[in-house]
Amino acid sequence: MRLYVIFSLCIFRLTLPSIAEKNQTTEELLGKLDSLRFNYTKASNFLNENERARKDASRKDADLPRNVRQQNQQKRISESGWLELFQNKKKTYDQYLTCLAHTFVSLPSTNRRFEEIKKELNQQHPDNCKNSLTESWTTQHRLLAQKLYPHLVNPGIDKKKAAFFAKLTKPGGGTKFEDFLHFIKIGIEPLNWENQNVYSLAALRAGETSTARSENKKLIRKATKYSRLDEPEDQFNLRKRKQLRTYKLHRALIEAIDGKKKEATEYLSKAMDIAPAHSPSNELKKIIDETKFILGQSQQ
Repeated sequence: MRLYVIFSLCIFRLTLPSIAEKNQTTEELLGKLDSLRFNYTKASNFLNENERARKDASRKDADLPRNVRQQNQQKRISESGWLELFQNKKKTYDQYLTCLAHTFVSLPSTNRRFEEIKKELNQQHPDNCKNSLTESWTTQHRLLAQKLYPHLVNPGIDKKKAAFFAKLTKPGGGTKFEDFLHFIKIGIEPLNWENQNVYSLAALRAGETSTARSENKKLIRKATKYSRLDEPEDQFNLRKRKQLRTYKLHRALIEAIDGKKKEATEYLSKAMDIAPAHSPSNELKKIIDETKFILGQSQQ
């Protein structure tokens, strides 16, 4: 375990600037975040203004036939440049959220703006910026998980920050209901499991091994059902097989960190046998390397 701690610290230190550059780099990072936030806010305001103008114009069509109103509406959308404004807002938000997550992870908790950044990241949770029980809520939650995941494959992430990520990615009621139906063997249209997977990894990094394992078990159960490993590979089951491989690789890491060498080796081996013609992502390769390192040190 001592070697694993050294391994974690070495990986983490690779992401940190030298002492001489640290303050300057922190200011540059915060400056970049401020700039991206400004760009997103500006793009959002432009889109809102466009939508207000079109809404005001549509009031003039109130007495027109329905088909004419619809034609006018489509014409205004096309002529006003709404699509370009919408795409620009989406792009600038993606850049802003990526930088926000990176800034939160990189910023020392002693920095004067740390709590401000933490609060800002918390505001991106769909409970705070989207209507509940809507597709936009689910989409926002999934996007947030996607931005946090690359930081969680780093074994040196601060435990308190990982715990905060677990709070942000905790599955909603829909996922819990789906898990219950799978448990009692009732079929249901599969949901997106990305948040549950990121939540499991965040719990592991926060030291909550039992929670990480519990969520991972549910993911493996669901993915196994839809992977259809006994059937020829097709577009649908390949996607599920890749997901199953991910979950089993995560499970191997969970068991390795928990000191269960036999179980970790078994899950690692089984995972690598799934979709062998398709290379794992760079994030998964980090999980594999970390797991192998732990297993290797346990043999010494």
